[in-house]
Amino acid sequence: MREEPLAGYARQFSELRTDRSRSRWPELTRNRSPHKPLLLLSVLDLFEQGSIRSNLVEFTPDLGELFTRYWAEVMPPDRRGSLALPFFHLRSDSFWHLVPKGGKDEVVASASQIRSLSQLRDTIIGARLDDGLYELLRAPEPRAILRDGLVKAYFAAEMRSALVERSAVNREAFRYSEELLRGDRGKVVEALIEDEKYRPVARDQGFRRAVVMAYSHRCALCGIRVLTLDGHTVVEASHIKPWSISYDDRPANGMALCRLCHWAFDEGLLRVSPAYEIQVSGQLAISGNSPGYLIELSGGGIVRPSEEAYWPDPEALRWHHENVFRQR
Repeated sequence: MREEPLAGYARQFSELRTDRSRSRWPELTRNRSPHKPLLLLSVLDLFEQGSIRSNLVEFTPDLGELFTRYWAEVMPPDRRGSLALPFFHLRSDSFWHLVPKGGKDEVVASASQIRSLSQLRDTIIGARLDDGLYELLRAPEPRAILRDGLVKAYFAAEMRSALVERSAVNREAFRYSEELLRGDRGKVVEALIEDEKYRPVARDQGFRRAVVMAYSHRCALCGIRVLTLDGHTVVEASHIKPWSISYDDRPANGMALCRLCHWAFDEGLLRVSPAYEIQVSGQLAISGNSPGYLIELSGGGIVRPSEEAYWPDPEALRWHHENVFRQR
């Protein structure tokens, strides 16, 4: 009897070629490498978000971040996952087809392994799915079935609920970030708070995504921008007026800041005037301090988003000046 398409792909998803080793992989991943199933879970999330609109899976910051978040659920902090490994090696599973860049067909065909994303990006555009699988993944029910199969096949029972929860949070966070970016930017999103539409962890993740995207991964204060090929960014999302006081997740109540600038801003050692000029607290220069480039930021202007609606809210900046900034 001919196998139905969904059943066939569910079987293929459950029979991925993965490294098996008790010494290398924990019991939570059933002593198997989690790279391939975590990549597929991330791809399912991108379909859920509507981010994949044609049959091509590309390297994007969103894909890298999703993979990293799933990895953190199942692996200890000292084990770092590489998106390059599953992206390349999934070609050994018949539904995943690498798309070489022009003139790179033989390089991709002859390569036995590619370990770095930079090498992968130099040789391929992305990956194409079987047409039948692509059509299935455009519908919610097949996605749910395939997700459930991945979680059960490759992860211990005590790990499965966390992965299902991670998927739900990713979905909520994306939806929330999109509402923040395209919503009524002139008001605090009170309706979202009142009906508790989003759980706090999804709200935090969504706020971060919205602010980081608004600033294109660039620090508003020092201007640094570093974005790795697997989506790791140097900046974090900082509330100007804390959520606990403002209940305001608008991008205009946030700035993308590198870790040092984020700490200095939250400590009141840096402020931004309503005219978007950076001012430095005198405490930075007290005896024994070596504040480095932070002192040099004084008097300069901030990096602002391309859309004026996302520029820092002057009222929030005034609140920070009056309540957080260290005058001396």
